[in-house]
Amino acid sequence: MKFSLTTLMAGAALSLSAALAQAQSFPERPVTIIVPYSPGSTDTMARTLAEDMSESLGQPVVVETRPGAGGTVGATEVVNADADGYTILMAVSSVQTVAPHQRELNYGFDDLTPIARVAVGPNVIAARNGAPFATIEEMVAYAKENPGKVSYGSAGTGGATHIAAEAIAQAAGIELFHIPFGGVTPAITATVAGDVDVVLGFASAILPRGESGQLVPLAQLAEERTSLAPDLPTLKDAGINLALPPNIGLWAPAGTPDDVLATLAAAVEASATGETFSEFAKNALVEVDVAGPEEFLEVLRAEDSFFAELLPTIDFSE
Repeated sequence: MKFSLTTLMAGAALSLSAALAQAQSFPERPVTIIVPYSPGSTDTMARTLAEDMSESLGQPVVVETRPGAGGTVGATEVVNADADGYTILMAVSSVQTVAPHQRELNYGFDDLTPIARVAVGPNVIAARNGAPFATIEEMVAYAKENPGKVSYGSAGTGGATHIAAEAIAQAAGIELFHIPFGGVTPAITATVAGDVDVVLGFASAILPRGESGQLVPLAQLAEERTSLAPDLPTLKDAGINLALPPNIGLWAPAGTPDDVLATLAAAVEASATGETFSEFAKNALVEVDVAGPEEFLEVLRAEDSFFAELLPTIDFSE
């Protein structure tokens, strides 16, 4: 059977029109946000965001948790979903920029397309009461004089707090002693008890302990001082050229149409900058910091390159 050029062009035009109509009508059914962690802070954040997103999109936005393997179980589910915008991911950026460098996965960096960043942690490093240092500068000086004697508690070998502490050690030119725990909470408990010198964690986990006098916050790992802790210096303030803010955002499967991404990004921005989410973020001690698809992609590419160089230098055999 032969087709004329006119017939082929007409067919292509119809296909394009159908695709555009589909994008313009998105969404026509509920959108599902997959949170790849156990119910907790990110899950609650996603549900708060989803409330106003539902109004913007005119369709329900539902949140489902798919915990496992540091977030990669849920991320894999989204990667394998149809690239139509109806199944998206809300997570910390490490599922895209760290995990694929640590172990063999069914996805890589390019298999997830950023929709928007909504917030940053930030992470905070704090010392036990009675430690021989009370500022980040004093900790670095003490660690240089006493290599390997400053201990830090992490949420587990290979996790975000382990990697962040080793990045700090390398950037500051010091050696720290790693003590892994089965989560941030037991690591903080051990530091409060005086069994560990320093600990890292989200501001929401660390700052209240500082306010109560149980810990001594030393620095935040943000690019700039956040409104959550305007008096707490950054690592860069202390001369350590490093910033590792946990970027919390949303992703779609690679190949999702640009118009669909734009619709989702607009709904995310409207929700993240609204009163409900802003109030939640304030109470949860996270900094609202919205970035659209292109800006977020540049942040993620830089983060991916950083971890691609850093991770091979860290000993994960503990």
